[in-house]
This record gives sequence, structure tokens and C-alpha cells, in this order.
Amino acid sequence: MEQKAERLFVFTIIFTFLIKTFLSITIPLTGDEAYFVLWGRHLDYGYYDHTPMIGWLMHLMLSAGNSQFLVRLPAIISSILVGTGIYFIVKPFDKTKACLLATLFLVSPINVLNVLISTDTPLLLFSFVSAGFLFYALKQKNYLHYCLSGGFLGLAFLSKYFAVLLGLSYLIYFIMAKKSKDRYIGFLILFLSVIPFAAVNLYWNYTHSWANIMFNLFNRAGNEHLSALKFLLFVLILLYFFTPPVLYYLFIKRKEIFLKLKTGEFAFFSAVFAVPLLILCILSFKKAVGVHWVLSFYPFLYIVLFLFLRELEIIKSIKFMVFFTLAHLVIAATVLSLPPKYFKNTKMYYEIILGEKPQAVLYNLKQYEKDFILMTPSYTDSAILSYYSGMYFPVFDAGSHHGRQDDFITNFKNFDEKDILVLKEHLPDKEKYGKYFKHYEVKQFEIDGAVFYTVLGYGFNFSNYRDIALKKIKEKYYPLPKYLPVKSDYFEEKYFQ
Repeated sequence: MEQKAERLFVFTIIFTFLIKTFLSITIPLTGDEAYFVLWGRHLDYGYYDHTPMIGWLMHLMLSAGNSQFLVRLPAIISSILVGTGIYFIVKPFDKTKACLLATLFLVSPINVLNVLISTDTPLLLFSFVSAGFLFYALKQKNYLHYCLSGGFLGLAFLSKYFAVLLGLSYLIYFIMAKKSKDRYIGFLILFLSVIPFAAVNLYWNYTHSWANIMFNLFNRAGNEHLSALKFLLFVLILLYFFTPPVLYYLFIKRKEIFLKLKTGEFAFFSAVFAVPLLILCILSFKKAVGVHWVLSFYPFLYIVLFLFLRELEIIKSIKFMVFFTLAHLVIAATVLSLPPKYFKNTKMYYEIILGEKPQAVLYNLKQYEKDFILMTPSYTDSAILSYYSGMYFPVFDAGSHHGRQDDFITNFKNFDEKDILVLKEHLPDKEKYGKYFKHYEVKQFEIDGAVFYTVLGYGFNFSNYRDIALKKIKEKYYPLPKYLPVKSDYFEEKYFQ
């Protein structure tokens, strides 16, 4: 049985890699992905929206090429590496079950469909590696493993702030578990190892108007209210993530769950899986929790399943999961194969055409490249066109609270008196655009029924743009609390001093 399970595991690694590769070159690049590519092209140690890891990762990929496959390669392999990590952690206890549990994870929809590059990509991998090293540190009383766990937790933090939940679960486990001198020293080493990574993010914010902190804590939050519906939606997300076969076996074994979670070999993984989910459950009453929020904690479930599932039950779960994932692939293939015309009467039709036919859009803009600076009012549109054209499309006007990395890249002072083309989905505000340019004209073109408006602005008036658009951006997105020390208020210094 062991050899069969091992062969199945190896086959699953190869097969899921091929499926994920096919999906990566088939699914059109999303606006968020193109946006992260821009981060890679403008390398920094911090960015407006998130901590910098995804930008560093994209910079590394772009050094090898610009294809969709290379851009998405980290997403293709990260979850496969996590599946392999599940095997190595469980292997010393039962090699056959290790192969089967890793296979169960690899054939799950969360692995097979995980091909889009995002901040969750490095977070998933580094969180898992950090927890793995801490598991070994607890078993072997090895201080180096504590240090490595802290280092990878720091890398996870530089991937996304959700790593804080993992660190908090470590702390709660330490408080609740048996104490010893070795553990006191080990956990101290772990958390000291995180400090250099946190310092990188802290210093970037200190020198950049605390933009990243302000965005994540205030600008993106909005005025959200308590809602039981949000909590119920999160519960549904959790049920989906557990998947039907796992839910079934956990239900029929519900009486033994808590005893085994507390005393079993993998009690630590129970903590790092359950604590973040409990925190997100509480948060979900106020905040709409996305599916991807759970992603980095999900693999720990498959290690914990070692405590509950017998070999035959895992095999049955694998068989069901294959068809469950296949159903997802059929749905995805059906949606992707639908002609854009099926969405013609929807609000997203413009974005669909831009995403699926960016080269056609760029062809219509090519005649203006020499005489105009090309822009759009949307970070999504600008990012997609920048990716496919190889030249940068700045974001014109206020935009949104997302995608404000352009505020670091673009200096509108340099465009004073120059001619600017703004590609828009809707007709421009005549009064506002009349103030931005000496004069302007509006033209349009169609691609499969989607109308694209081009505002040809002559003689850009920077002073008026600063007093109208940039002032609005400053007041809305860059308010600095008085209690925060700041080395550089870059937006104020660039435009208003």
C-alpha cells in the first residue's frame, strides 16, 4: 500500500502542475496581477497597498521574462510545495498516510485553481514553512529551528499583514501549552527573529507618510457596520474550504475531535489552524471576509486530519475530491469559453473587453503615442495596458483608494503644458476637464460593442490639476494623524511645497 500511495503522490504532483500551468496560460491576466507586475518593474522596499514581498517576487520573475506563465509561476508552485511539505511533516509518523493526505490537498480545488498571483502566494508558502520549523523546534528543542521559524514568519509578514494572525496563534499556543526553559528561550528567539523584517516595513512607512499603514487600517475599511449576514457568509466560506468529504468525516467523528486536538501529536497545528479562523469569525461580524483570507491557514487542516482519518477514509476522500475539483474546472472552462457578447449588457463588459483584447485597445491608441502621454483614470486599466504595452500608463484624476502606487511613480509636475490622452469608460466631466486643459476633444472607438472614449487634452494645466484633483487626493488618502512621527510627507512635499 505504501508504494502505491507514494506513486499516486508523485503522479498527483506532476498532473496538478500540468493542469495549473494550462490554466495559467489560458486565464486572462487580471488587473490586480498586472498591478503587482508594475511593483516588480518599480522595485522598492515598500508599496502603498501592501508589504513588499510580492513586488520582490515579481521583480525576480520579470528578470527571466514577461510571459503570463512566468508571472504566475510562483502561484503554480507555491501550493504544490506546501502539499509536499505536508508529506514531509506527516511522513515520520506514517508514510502511507503522509502520501495520501498530501495527495488529498493537491487535488483540492484550493490547490488546482490557485494560479493567480497575489500577495497570498508568498504568504501561503512562508507561513507554512514558518509553522513547519516551529513544529520541529517544539519536538527537537532546536534553537536554530526557532530562529528559522521567526525568519520565515518575518517573510510572511513582508508578504501580507495576515501573518500577524499566525504570530498571534504562536503566542496563544505558547501560553496554553506546557512551559519549559527551552520553550521560553525558543519563543523569545522566534519573536526576536521577526523584528528585522517588521523594522523594514516600519521604516518604509515612517519615510512614506505611513501610507501603507493608513491604507490598511483606515482608507480601505470604510464605514462598515455589524452584520450577522457577513458572519453567515464567512461560515459558508469555511464550509466550502473544508470540502464535503472532510466535513462528512469530521461530523461523524465529532465526539473525539476535541480530545485528539488537545492531546494529539499535531496539537500545535490545531492551534495555528483554529486560532486565526476564530479571529476571522469574530471579525466577520464587522468586515466582509474574503475567500483568500483563509488561504494561508488552510493547509494546516490536512496535517490535523492525520489524527482523525484512516487510510481508507482518506482514499475515499481523494476519490470524491477529484470529482469535486473536476466540477470546478468544468465551471471555470464554461465561463472562460463564453463569448464576451454574453456579458454585453452588464456593467463589467468594458473591463471584460479590455482584459481579453488589450492588444486591440492598444492598436487604437498607437496613433497617439508620439504626441500624447497616455493615461487612464483606473489603476486596473492602467496596469493591464502597461503590462501588454511595455510602457507605463499613469492614473489620471482621483482614482480609488486601491492602486495608489501611481502616486509614488508619477509626478504630474512633469506634464505641465504637455498633451495628455485619457482613456475612459464614460464621457468626461466637461466642466472639470475644461479646467485641466487649455482645450480638449473627445473621440471614441468600439471593440465588440464596448465603447472606449479618448479624451485628447491639449496644454495640461498642472496648477488647476493640483488645486482640484491632487488636493482631493491629499485630503482623502493622505491625512496624517498628529501622533505619528514622520520623516517625509512625500505627497505634500512633491506637490504642495
